[in-house]
Amino acid sequence: MNYTIKHDKATNIHYVTVSVKDHTVTFVDFGARIQEWIIPDKQGKKENILLSPDTPQEILTDTAQFGALVGPVAGRIKNGIWNHKQFEKNNGNHHLHGGSNGWWHQFWLFDVEVVEESITVHFMLKDTLTDYPGPIYVKNSYKVTSDSIEMTTSVHSDSHTIINPTNHIYFNLNGQAKKDITNHMLQIHSDKYLETDHESIPTGKLLEVDNSGYDFRKPRLLSHALKELSHGLDDAFLLQDNQPQIILSEPSNGRNISISSDRQAVVIFSTTGFEMNQSVSGKKMCSELGIAIETQELPDIVNHPNLGNIDLEKQQIKTWKTTYAFSVI
Repeated sequence: MNYTIKHDKATNIHYVTVSVKDHTVTFVDFGARIQEWIIPDKQGKKENILLSPDTPQEILTDTAQFGALVGPVAGRIKNGIWNHKQFEKNNGNHHLHGGSNGWWHQFWLFDVEVVEESITVHFMLKDTLTDYPGPIYVKNSYKVTSDSIEMTTSVHSDSHTIINPTNHIYFNLNGQAKKDITNHMLQIHSDKYLETDHESIPTGKLLEVDNSGYDFRKPRLLSHALKELSHGLDDAFLLQDNQPQIILSEPSNGRNISISSDRQAVVIFSTTGFEMNQSVSGKKMCSELGIAIETQELPDIVNHPNLGNIDLEKQQIKTWKTTYAFSVI
């Protein structure tokens, strides 16, 4: 069990690499990112199972939030308006992922805590760069145990504001992105998903997954599921309490990721049709090269108070936890 810190002077990015038992995780201070996660397959071959920008410069210019902590509010806010305040419109007529200076696009302070059987990397941010009321104080901790990454996010603010963070982690269990994710199996313990319009803005209506392409209550092969969903997945599912709520696996190599969370929902993004020049894990980013699994409260909930709320009162503290556990089957 050990850790190392590497500093890239040209970009000022720090890489914190943690090894515990059979796996190794690398974190980055720009965006409080989970940059790489190297785990074995059933043959013992260790490979990175995330989509990871290949160079420090590509981390700085990344606009797809690969592995980054997204906030203050993940997802879209319709027309960028909350409580008569106009946020930046950085996604057409709407506000997305906290704006162009969101938490994913800021440098965080960090420290490392070593205890008997785990190593925790704590990232700290005083957010004054987004146009949200604040300042907002964030502590995002990644505890690396023998078989998991436990992410705990805690926030408070000097002003009444809104908070709905997520980690924008993209998985590809083939390792090193050598194939696309259509050979993966996905299971989600959810019987409802959030309806969206043609701009991916929620209507506020929760739909039953029964008799639809959105039914992942039993494990489904993504190649089959995505044939039913012509535009792919970029959808929020209301999570049930039974944990783990989300299971992603690649049957041929035995890699399995189980995700447990106290969050209300998860957004699944299959990257269908997502093409960009950026290089990730040695490959040019292309359609269905990865699957993003983003635990959070329901998107655009500020415009649908019947679904809950993401208000953070002045000096109120909110804390959430999501655990990513790996196994080899």
